[in-house]
Amino acid sequence: MHLMTFMEVTKPRWYECALVFTVQGVFFNAYFLAYLISPKLAHRVVGYLEEEAIHSYTEFLKELDKGNTENVPAPAITIDYCQLPPDSTLRDVVMVVRADEAHHRDVNNHFALNRNRLESSR
Repeated sequence: MHLMTFMEVTKPRWYECALVFTVQGVFFNAYFLAYLISPKLAHRVVGYLEEEAIHSYTEFLKELDKGNTENVPAPAITIDYCQLPPDSTLRDVVMVVRADEAHHRDVNNHFALNRNRLESSR
């Protein structure tokens, strides 16, 4: 949903969409193989990626607050999905997405740390 939100905001060209599609395909397959080899490692990698996303969204918020990036109205798709007020802005969306990424980070780190305990309890 995050991707759909920012694609709605940025209105990428066809080749940018193709690049995103390609990168997602490569990542999916690499993650699938990594998970087969070591679920703990796969969760840890995603936890680190989520941490980087949190940092990026924090920097983006700073740019919005400085006025370097226009704080446009939130896309309707995001307002509906995230149940935001109708007058929400891009800043509101970034706050919700950053919180969501923090939750994803915590869940993946939990699974990375507790994977051995889960397997030994079976």
